[in-house]
Amino acid sequence: MRRLKGLLVCAVWALALGAWAQGKSPAAVQTVEVKFPSAEAGVELTAYWTPPSAEPGGAAAVVALHGCGGLPADRAQLAYPRSRYVKMLRDAGAGVLYVDSLGPRGQDSICAQKPLERSIRESNRRLDVIAALQWLAQQPGVDARRLGVVGWSHGGQTVLATGDASLEVVRQAPVKPAALVAFYAGCSDIEKSSRYETLAPLLVMSGELDNWTPAAPCQRWTRHLQAGGQPVRYVQYEGSYHAFDSTSPVTERDNAGGTKSGKAMAGGNPAAREASALELMKFLGQHLGLQPQPDGWAHAAVVPPTSHFAALADVAAVPRLSAKGRALYQEWLDKPFPRAVAVSGRGAMARGYGAHAMHDAVHNCEKLSGKPCRLYAVDAQVVWKNE
Repeated sequence: MRRLKGLLVCAVWALALGAWAQGKSPAAVQTVEVKFPSAEAGVELTAYWTPPSAEPGGAAAVVALHGCGGLPADRAQLAYPRSRYVKMLRDAGAGVLYVDSLGPRGQDSICAQKPLERSIRESNRRLDVIAALQWLAQQPGVDARRLGVVGWSHGGQTVLATGDASLEVVRQAPVKPAALVAFYAGCSDIEKSSRYETLAPLLVMSGELDNWTPAAPCQRWTRHLQAGGQPVRYVQYEGSYHAFDSTSPVTERDNAGGTKSGKAMAGGNPAAREASALELMKFLGQHLGLQPQPDGWAHAAVVPPTSHFAALADVAAVPRLSAKGRALYQEWLDKPFPRAVAVSGRGAMARGYGAHAMHDAVHNCEKLSGKPCRLYAVDAQVVWKNE
């Protein structure tokens, strides 16, 4: 087996003082360039590593995967604290490894290329992820049981390919992730797979108006996986295009090789940018144990414990709902956190969102029905108990 331990390069782009959560002493945070071989023969990868703070038993770490445009030319943008996601994840307790899959293969972008004409595909990048997970598992202070993979666009599609446990290459990987997150991935191809089995809990987030990697195939595919009992969460952001978490304005791009016209809209939606960050941190908090979450993202009241009354996605289990109520609950399942649903004993239902979601759901339900209502579900858990 080839040696996977990376070669640290002397250049350090960022040296910033940052206070660690819960009052720990400030410490220097360094982002460094590292090199290690891909699991694809003959490819030596370059990556950018921001180590986590020391944690008893080892800290979590995340492999971050760029989109079809590759990493930014100014690599300092990947350093702490300039990179939003590096800062967010590192402040929550995780190390971050941004992997360059294009440069080592002699390309800087594959966006304008039609998917079937690309020489760098999700299957190639999956081998990069397998190697990156091995590299992380060997790093001092990293807990190999708490590794995640997060990707954007083509990187998100690579996340989906990396998580397909129906494939031998995935099952045989020596180090496996504990959480998978895909931002605005294309699901048209993977939707056709009837054997997909997710390797780890999976979060998929799409923009409602995305005409580059459309939301509909992802919504259909994830619902199919959920119906089979697989640990998958899907969120769709209203009024949002491709790259909804960007700060760039929405514009038409003319290098969208995956579309019939070669054009697509892309750009940020401030509400979706913040809501998707919440989803990311809640999901990784649940599966990787990351802490803390940013102020203002939590519920204003204490969330009741899960009751195990039913699976969250089991619409038929919600007491006495009408067909319209079941449709509204199904719609609620794709909404971002914080969120809540309340029901009455006679089939009335109301939904709530934001910090006061639980209060609003109960209040609106009782206003609608004229009868007492109780919470049925909050965020990703059912809290209802039969009385």
